[in-house]
Amino acid sequence: MKNAVTLVTRFGLVAVILLAFSTIVYSQSHEKINDIEVVDVVGQRPLSYYRKQLVETELAFYDMYNALTDQKEFKIRCRIEKPSGSHIARKVCYPQYELTAIAYETQIAMIPKAQETRGIIEPLPTSSGVKVLVNNEKRAATEHLIKLLTENPELLEQYQALITDMKNFKQAKSELQQARSD
Repeated sequence: MKNAVTLVTRFGLVAVILLAFSTIVYSQSHEKINDIEVVDVVGQRPLSYYRKQLVETELAFYDMYNALTDQKEFKIRCRIEKPSGSHIARKVCYPQYELTAIAYETQIAMIPKAQETRGIIEPLPTSSGVKVLVNNEKRAATEHLIKLLTENPELLEQYQALITDMKNFKQAKSELQQARSD
């Protein structure tokens, strides 16, 4: 009988300890429900995402523009170039009239001026110098683009998407620079 009382006492003691423990756990968990820490996660797209979007929209616009224009000199030509001193190639696009001017000015520079310069080659044309030379062609190309935009709503829509992507890229770039400066 003594063993039975001891066993009942032990079960009773275990029950009391479990009851006390569950009360403590309940009160702590109840407090934690009210004191839950809230974490806000704010996502941000990298600048490369906006740059990629801009390039894709720009190339799509050029493709549509080239399909609609009938003047060879106003078509946009894209090619892969490696800037001087770099091995990183990138796609750059030029209007055909600018490429023609660069080619012509380069040919002129490569012709040695016999007596005057003793065979020394003239300096190659710079992009800023070529842009000055093609000012009239650029004006005519802009007028042609405006005409195509007014006649073709699909091209206008693509142009507006290009402008929007340019704004998004500039905004993301300025936000990144602002965050770095803070």
